[in-house]
Amino acid sequence: MSKKKETEIQISDSQDGVILTVGKKTVAEIKNNADDAYDVFVNGKLTKTLKAYPEALEEAIKMYNLAL
Repeated sequence: MSKKKETEIQISDSQDGVILTVGKKTVAEIKNNADDAYDVFVNGKLTKTLKAYPEALEEAIKMYNLAL
């Protein structure tokens, strides 16, 4: 049987928004743009723009889980 590992994602403030990290690895960035929307960046590439921060955070975590 495989054991499930718990992963802790740390959310920290940056100049433009927030950075999500796991250990020392940056998983995603969420930046507030001029239109009061949130851009989700994964590996430095824009993946989605969403109007609400909770939705942007959820999208960034989903993208990380899909990359595993």
